[in-house]
Amino acid sequence: MGKDLNSSEDELRADSPENGGVSRRSLLKGSAGAAGAAALVASRVGTAGAAPGTSIRHLTGRAQGEEQVFYSQVISTGEPKSFDFNGDLYCGGDPECWAGLLTFDADNNVVADWAETWEVNADASVYTFHLRKDNKGWTDGTPVTAGDFVFSWARLLDLNTGNPYSFILLDVKYASAFQNQTAVDDASDPLNGKIPAAADLGLKAIDDWTLEVTLEGPRAGFLQKVGYTACVPSPSWAIEKYGAKWATGDNPLVSNGPMKLTEWDHNQKVVLAPNENYWDFESIKLTKVVDPLFPATDNILYYEQGTGDQKLDWTQVSAGDYKRYQADPNLASQLQPYVFPGSWFLLPQVTVAPFDKLEVRQALSHAIDRTRLVTVTNGLEIPSYCMVPAGVFGYLDDPSLQTIQDFDPEKAMAALKGTDFEGGKNWPEVTMYMRNNEEIFNADVMANDLVDQMKQNIGMDVKIQTIQNNDFRRQIGDYTFPLIFIRWWMDYPDADNNYGDMFLSTTEADAKAGKYDTIPARRQAWSNKDYDDTVIAAKAEPDQTKRLGLYLQAEKIIQGDVGYIPLTFRVDQYVFKPWVKGVPSTSQGYVSPDLNIFVRMDKTVFIEGRDQS
Repeated sequence: MGKDLNSSEDELRADSPENGGVSRRSLLKGSAGAAGAAALVASRVGTAGAAPGTSIRHLTGRAQGEEQVFYSQVISTGEPKSFDFNGDLYCGGDPECWAGLLTFDADNNVVADWAETWEVNADASVYTFHLRKDNKGWTDGTPVTAGDFVFSWARLLDLNTGNPYSFILLDVKYASAFQNQTAVDDASDPLNGKIPAAADLGLKAIDDWTLEVTLEGPRAGFLQKVGYTACVPSPSWAIEKYGAKWATGDNPLVSNGPMKLTEWDHNQKVVLAPNENYWDFESIKLTKVVDPLFPATDNILYYEQGTGDQKLDWTQVSAGDYKRYQADPNLASQLQPYVFPGSWFLLPQVTVAPFDKLEVRQALSHAIDRTRLVTVTNGLEIPSYCMVPAGVFGYLDDPSLQTIQDFDPEKAMAALKGTDFEGGKNWPEVTMYMRNNEEIFNADVMANDLVDQMKQNIGMDVKIQTIQNNDFRRQIGDYTFPLIFIRWWMDYPDADNNYGDMFLSTTEADAKAGKYDTIPARRQAWSNKDYDDTVIAAKAEPDQTKRLGLYLQAEKIIQGDVGYIPLTFRVDQYVFKPWVKGVPSTSQGYVSPDLNIFVRMDKTVFIEGRDQS
């Protein structure tokens, strides 16, 4: 029997083709508007409204007769470790229980959440957020205040917390020195020679409803970071009372999002209900959300044959099932496309033979036919020639990029001339590492095809080794894997999430001191001074056109040195039961379910005409 997690909360009161396909042309339509959508705004007032494409024609509030229970696949990795996103972004809980200062709409634009309005100073180095006054937003009735964010962001930055995403707030003044416990090295700084404490960080609660954030310098994309789930707060009083078990289901969960945790039946299900203290509570139609906990590979089984609480009202369709759904008129009508902001890359390890030789990396980059990956996934991938997907600021629609690592077996073999591997011979044993249990993302079929292409085009025999997800992320930081097949799902819609968070090898402070290759445990050993300097400059540039120009320079640097090989952008197909209404959609008409950036589907979805048979 699941534990009721709501009963003693007061203890803490202190253009798509037919059959749902997505054409490359329709995908790219959204890219031109992305730069404008991401442009720095000096001030903005957030308002709550229906998401684009949301239908609410037959339902208002929770007064209608039909039971408003939604069986959701938001928790797609099985049993959560906890619901402490502030302590571990990859905890596996349901993010709808949490709300930050900002969030994203279905088009991945920053919109208001607990911060009703905000201002940015002239050079984008100071951000001021105005929270909703006199709220009782935490599920125990405690107000959501500026102090909650001061506490939580310092907790996130503290390496003792152990959040693998603590780097997201390194733009905050003194954050890097605080995190690494190093003394400030700047004679003009009042903290020169001292190690900053949490109280020294550029986080200031002017009053309960005003948060002032001072950064290390101009940061054009900071709002996009603030909107991401990694920056949600946590309740200090609950952590103080319950310690490490405050969000593990052993005690009532105090949260501040549109939904609250009411039951956690471990390894069976998680149950949510609307948080009546959330500022936009009245717009929520659902009365209950059930997240069944199951192996990721069983998602279609739960969608098609699930019963009781072990069923799904929506899910993702893999390449194999997609073909079957297209062929069945009834199933085809349930398909809905979504252009997911995610990419697949190859990472040749520049410190491990044979990829320590540029010529080998160049040969590999010319040996991959991206169109084959589109074919083997039944059109659920699109060839990529840059790091940032279309529709997100940072996408580079520059034809010159398609020539740097173009598919050309003759170029591939020519690159090997004069090396020990001329003619595609004498290769050492090569293993390509990847996450396991990602068949739903078509990782297996793409990996097998990549191995086949490497054998065909440069004679390289490659073995595949899958690693459990948590171990994979830890082990790639050791830089021992010779070749890595990796996905990158964007976390916030700004180019710095890709160019900076994934490939930057130094901090801004270290770069100023002439130090590079200083960030430990990255996803690959590749490091390049020119690349780092360019990406650091781009992060600080407020002019979006100039920023794009800098990212184009960075892209050419990393592709020319084959620090990575872009393969494809992800295109998803989802299925929704006919009774699921109000699914948010983008301005292009594609559905936008709860995934990685947008996490507010539960606010607009409702049930109408569920089959009771």
